[in-house]
Amino acid sequence: MNGINQLLQDAPLAAVFGAAGLMCQLAWPLFRSRRKILAVQLGIGSSYAASYALLDAWSGVGVCSVGATQTLIALIAGDRPWLRRMGFVFIPVVGAISFATWSGIASFFAMTACCLIMIGRMQRDTLAMRCFLVAASPFGIGYDLTVGAAPALAGAIISAGLGFAALIRELNARHERDDLPHRVASAHAVLLRAASLMTAREERRFAS
Repeated sequence: MNGINQLLQDAPLAAVFGAAGLMCQLAWPLFRSRRKILAVQLGIGSSYAASYALLDAWSGVGVCSVGATQTLIALIAGDRPWLRRMGFVFIPVVGAISFATWSGIASFFAMTACCLIMIGRMQRDTLAMRCFLVAASPFGIGYDLTVGAAPALAGAIISAGLGFAALIRELNARHERDDLPHRVASAHAVLLRAASLMTAREERRFAS
């Protein structure tokens, strides 16, 4: 708490951008469409980049800026596969930054989480995107645990929980959607059978 109060006193604008990034981090799992998820992810990267810049934490600025740029490309790529594939170019950049600033297991966690998130952003299918983003969560949590970033850790855990819940929600929705034609066909068969039985009964009654 003292660290947060000190940050508010020394760099209030950095704290504002940091809070905005945290809000976006907690909000993205709640959205259903790919474009809205990417737009909120863009807010995460750009907000954290601005916060780190105001704190003169230029390594953080570099990584967040790379992530924000890649998110922007994924957002505007649309139906142009060549532009969407350009987003994968940023993965080696993250690897280079990680190795240049290597600090053991923390760097491994950060690099793995960032690469999984970047691959997820390049997916056109929202279910595949959520799978990669949720898969990145344990590595992000591991990084925050390793470096002792308590506020970021709390945000990462909440975001992971929301992301997992959203993934289950989409899986259930797709299962129901895929199962709907079968259920309609079954109901139609039951109705035909009932109509056939009623017709047969009426014919027997008239015959008697």
